[in-house]
Amino acid sequence: MQFEVAKQILLKAIANVNGAVEKKNTIPVLQNIKIEAKNDKVILSATDMDILVTSSFEADMKNGGATTVPAQMFFDIVRKIPDGAIMIKQEKSSLLQIKAGKSKYNLPCIDASEFPNLSEGELGEEIEIETEKLTTMFDKTRFAISNDETRYYLGGLYLQAIKKDTDFELRTVATDGHRLALSLTPIILKTAFGVIIPKKSVAEIRRIIDGSQIVKIAVSRVKIKIISDQTTIVSKLIDGEFPDYDKVLPKNNNHIAVINRREFFDCVDRVSTVATDKHKSLKLIIENGKMNLQVETNDGSFAYEEMDLNYTGERIETGFNSRYLLDIIGQIDNDELLMRFKDSSSPALIEAKDMNSVFVIMPVRV
Repeated sequence: MQFEVAKQILLKAIANVNGAVEKKNTIPVLQNIKIEAKNDKVILSATDMDILVTSSFEADMKNGGATTVPAQMFFDIVRKIPDGAIMIKQEKSSLLQIKAGKSKYNLPCIDASEFPNLSEGELGEEIEIETEKLTTMFDKTRFAISNDETRYYLGGLYLQAIKKDTDFELRTVATDGHRLALSLTPIILKTAFGVIIPKKSVAEIRRIIDGSQIVKIAVSRVKIKIISDQTTIVSKLIDGEFPDYDKVLPKNNNHIAVINRREFFDCVDRVSTVATDKHKSLKLIIENGKMNLQVETNDGSFAYEEMDLNYTGERIETGFNSRYLLDIIGQIDNDELLMRFKDSSSPALIEAKDMNSVFVIMPVRV
């Protein structure tokens, strides 16, 4: 195998696949990147057996072939080499040579036949979506993914295509039981589906698709395939049933407070300074166009803030986890947010005008 390619092209392809490498894996070949050269195209692949990422580019091909090399060493060498052409050459099966200008490096190889084949299997209908829409949906919801391993079905992002009247919506949903985030966009589709993407795969997909224009998605019962420019991601899915989140979405929260997002965030941030790790509870009292925010801890620490808002409903006295509340406020793009209450003991719904995302936060006792 021998080919020549510009450093930046090779580096981008390595960076795209490198995140899938399992750094602590005891199987040596899973710490490697597979290099496959044929027909003037080079394909790089990496996997941890749960996610497979491949990235391809055209190169000046002298000879085809395939091998695997240590991922991090390969990445670091190419990253540090000065810009220009890089020659990749394998003269014997145990060594890969990298040459650039006056620099020369040899890397140990493991035969490509030992690299696992993570087949994508039968996939359903392929859909296209603008990358910007998908990244927004991921960013508005993935913060709420649960870290509780006992409820493994909450440990990922729920990607759902659902029929609304005559059209379809693509939704991302995440919840940890304390808060819920939902984001949606219209989509052209024929068949509904719902799959749970593991947290690591969500992070890799989000990182890799950044900067592209269009993303293609196809799913089966056990896998999801994402195509972004010259990079393809195939990931296993979480085998579980995501809870019926529609039952959690408040339907009769008719007491609406219109709040300045920046001021609200800053007030919550300030009073939560005195909150300890064990005591993140924040008390909110809303009445007569005012909101009082209080944090009081067992050791005597106390914080109080007051801010104006637009609210004329009945008195609301409730409590929330301050960190969860800050996470949600941070997702609001507008200057104003709407906080909808049913009463003092029910979940609150937070949203903003012309924003295709809604958030639910469960109250806590204060």
